[in-house]
Amino acid sequence: MKKIFRAPIVLKQDGAAGEFSAEFATLEVIDHDGDITRHGAFREGQETLIEPWNHNYHEPPVGKGVIHERENKAVIEGQFFLDTQSGLEHYKVVKNLGPLQEWSYTFEIEESSRGTVEDQDVQYLEKLDVWGVAPVTRGAGIDTRTVNIKGEKRAVSTHTTATSDAAWDGPANGARVRSGEGAAYYKRIYAWQDTEGDPEVKSSWRFIHHMVDGEGNPGAANIRACQTGIGVLNGGRGGTTIPDADRQGVWNHLAKHLRDADLEPPELKSLDPLSTEDEAGDGKSSGEVSVIKTQIDILELEE
Repeated sequence: MKKIFRAPIVLKQDGAAGEFSAEFATLEVIDHDGDITRHGAFREGQETLIEPWNHNYHEPPVGKGVIHERENKAVIEGQFFLDTQSGLEHYKVVKNLGPLQEWSYTFEIEESSRGTVEDQDVQYLEKLDVWGVAPVTRGAGIDTRTVNIKGEKRAVSTHTTATSDAAWDGPANGARVRSGEGAAYYKRIYAWQDTEGDPEVKSSWRFIHHMVDGEGNPGAANIRACQTGIGVLNGGRGGTTIPDADRQGVWNHLAKHLRDADLEPPELKSLDPLSTEDEAGDGKSSGEVSVIKTQIDILELEE
């Protein structure tokens, strides 16, 4: 059997080139085949193949991976074979497709049962043997995504956390963020890192979007902050000064939280590069441009 899922992509910062992490199945929900995949259906630590595009069984595998269950997701931690032409091509395509990417997996049902949910007949998939996972052209599944793939240098990898629709005060939350912490701490609060800065200084991080309590502990992702952050990526409030190549990764991070809150994220718009004259705005001096950029940097820190 085969199931197919839509899979937006965020490019990975850590690990060896070609490594990736993809959520390829959502657990305990009715999918478009009328199946519910139960917790424990996937064998923890099962090794499997990364199959060629659209499960082209006439071609050799393009990678390999290990399956894990994390909360309500089945995840494959994989590695494209970059020392083969096909593996390298698959890596480049998946990297460049971004949010258009979709995934599919083939499997054999080892244990299942029938039931009814809200007057709908369903099949409970209780034990599965996964034969392979593959990128595909088009799918019809529920909320899966490529979480990470080695390539992006500054956007913080996506993660699954609680979400909040509480009022958002960016400067107040930013003021509560502790200084002198490691990168793992700041990645629970921000969506972008200046890799040329000190990772233990909070000014090296931007696009704050998590609630921070009085002790400086990171909390839920605030959906208002995520929506505002995407607005800044799209040029709102003066836009952003982060590299254009990082915008997709930051968008994917913020969009993931919005989808976790059952909200459709605003699309990421294409922005034409600004000329020096445009940045200056009708002949502003380079000093004035510097002030404008500094103000934008502050906004990204506080939003």
